[in-house]
Amino acid sequence: MSTRSLRPRVDSLRARTRDALERRLGIDARALAAFRIAVGLVLLFDIGHRSRDLRTFYTDGGVLPRAMLVDQYPAAEYSIHALSGAAWVQALLFGCAAAAAAALLVGYRTRTATVLSLLLLVSVQARNPFLLNGADRLLSQLLFLAIFLPLGRRWAIDALGDTGDVEDAAREPDPERRSERTPRIVTPATAAMLVSVVAVFVSNALGKAEGDTWHTGEALHYALRLDHMTVLLGDHLVNYPLLLTVGTFAWMGLVTGAPLMILFAGRLRIAYVAVFVAAATGMALSMAVGLFPAVLVGSFLLFLPPRFWNALEHTLAVAVGRIDGLDRGVAVVRDATTRVRRPRPAGSALPTPTQRRVRQCRSFLLAALLIGVACWNVGVLGVADPFEPVDAVDPADHEWSMFAPDPSTSYGWYVVEAEIDGEPNRDVLGGTERRTDRPPDAAETVPSFRWRKYMNSLSDSDERADRFAASMCERARSRTDSSVEAVTVTYTEQPIRLEGEREAPTTYTVVDRSCSADDAIADRNRESRPALTARTQ
Repeated sequence: MSTRSLRPRVDSLRARTRDALERRLGIDARALAAFRIAVGLVLLFDIGHRSRDLRTFYTDGGVLPRAMLVDQYPAAEYSIHALSGAAWVQALLFGCAAAAAAALLVGYRTRTATVLSLLLLVSVQARNPFLLNGADRLLSQLLFLAIFLPLGRRWAIDALGDTGDVEDAAREPDPERRSERTPRIVTPATAAMLVSVVAVFVSNALGKAEGDTWHTGEALHYALRLDHMTVLLGDHLVNYPLLLTVGTFAWMGLVTGAPLMILFAGRLRIAYVAVFVAAATGMALSMAVGLFPAVLVGSFLLFLPPRFWNALEHTLAVAVGRIDGLDRGVAVVRDATTRVRRPRPAGSALPTPTQRRVRQCRSFLLAALLIGVACWNVGVLGVADPFEPVDAVDPADHEWSMFAPDPSTSYGWYVVEAEIDGEPNRDVLGGTERRTDRPPDAAETVPSFRWRKYMNSLSDSDERADRFAASMCERARSRTDSSVEAVTVTYTEQPIRLEGEREAPTTYTVVDRSCSADDAIADRNRESRPALTARTQ
C-alpha cells in the first residue's frame, strides 16, 4: 500500500482521536460560567459563615492568637490575615474577600477576581487551619486551576461586548448545530481540572476499599447514626435499613466508577453526572459536612457537555416565551451594551516572533501545570510519593477521607460547662443551664461544623486546649454578672450498636481550667482516655 493511500486513513484516525479527546477533556464555555457562578456563591456563603465567629477564630482575643498559631503552624506567617490580630482588620479583609467573590460571581474582571479570591481564601484558611476539612482544600485547589480557564467568556459582565457568538447561536434553531457555534475549550488546564475532580473520588474509593463496612453494606447504617453530623433526612433514613444497604453499595460503586465521568461522552456523561449531583444533594440534606456538597456540585457542572447546555438554553427560552423574539432580544442587548463595552485592542503591538514565543511559553506553562496536577494526584492516591523532598507538603492532608476506610462506630458531643458562683452551672456554648442527660440532637451542641472541627483538635495540644478554655471563661463572663469560677470542657462518646441494647456513653475531660486570672490548668486527664474515632470524621 502506497504512502499516498495511507495518508487519508492516518488523517482520519488523527481527526477522530482529536475529537474523542476534545469531547472528554474539553469544557463547554457555559459549563465554565456555571462553575464560576457556583464557586462565587460558595465563597460568599463561606465568608458569611466564617464572619459569624470572626472574633473567636481570627483575632488575638479569640481561641488562637497569632503567636500560638505561628508556633504550631509556621506556614501561617505568610497569611495576610495574620498581619494583625485586630477585629477591624479581619473585618476589612473579609469585606475584600466578599467583594472579590461578588466580582467572580458576576464575571467582572474575572481572572483578577479569581486570583484575589484564591489569595484571600488561602490566607484565611492559613489563619486558622484547625477549622478546615477536605472541602476547604478542594475548593482552594479548584480555584487555583480556575485561574487558567476563561471563566468570563459566557454569562459574565466581561462578555457583554462579545455578542457575535450569541447572535450566531440565536439564529441557529437546531440545538445540535448550535453547539458548533459554542465549541468546547480544550487546553491542558481543562484536562487538569477534570482529572483533579475525578482523582478526589478515586482516592476516596481506594480508602473505602481498605475497609469492611462498605463491602458488607453496613457503612451508611453507621454513618447515619453519627448523631453529631446527621441533619434533616439523615435523622429519618435510619428507619429504612434496606434503603441504607442499597445506598451503601450504590455510593461505593459511584465513587469507584468516577473515571467514567471522563470516559463517557454525550448522554451517558449527562446521566452519570446527574446521579452524582443527586447523591451530593442527598448528602447535603442528610449530613452536616460543611462545604462538601456545594463544592462537589459546582465541580460536576464542568463535566456537562454542550448537548446539555444547548437543551437548557432552549428550554429556558421556551419557558419564558421568547424563543421567537430571541434575535430581537440579542439586538437590544447588543445596543445597550455598546455604550458600556470596553474597546478591544486592534492587535498586539509585539513583533510576530515575540508573539509566537509568548504563545509557546504559555503552552509550556499550561503543560507544566497539567504535569504538576498529575503528580499531585499520584501523591494523593498513594501510588507514589512525588513530594519526598518537600517537607512542607503532605498530600494526605488534601484527600477526601470522610468515612474511609469505614465510618466510625461511635459518635459524641462536647459540653463547655461554666462553674458560676451562686448560680447553676451553665452550658457556655448553648447559653442555657447545664444538661446532665443525653442531648436530643448531638449536632446542635456546637454552633457550627467549624466549631466541631476546632474542638476535635484540642486533644492534640495542651496549649491550644488551655487557650480555648480561657476564651470560654471570657464568653461565660459576658453572659452573667456573677463570678465565673472555672470552665470544664468534656467529650461524651456514645458507641453505635446496629443491633441489641445501646451501650452506656463514656465522658472524658478535655480540659478543666480555673477562670481566675492566669491560673494554671487544673486537670486534663488525657493519658488514660482511648482514641476517640468519632471526632475525626
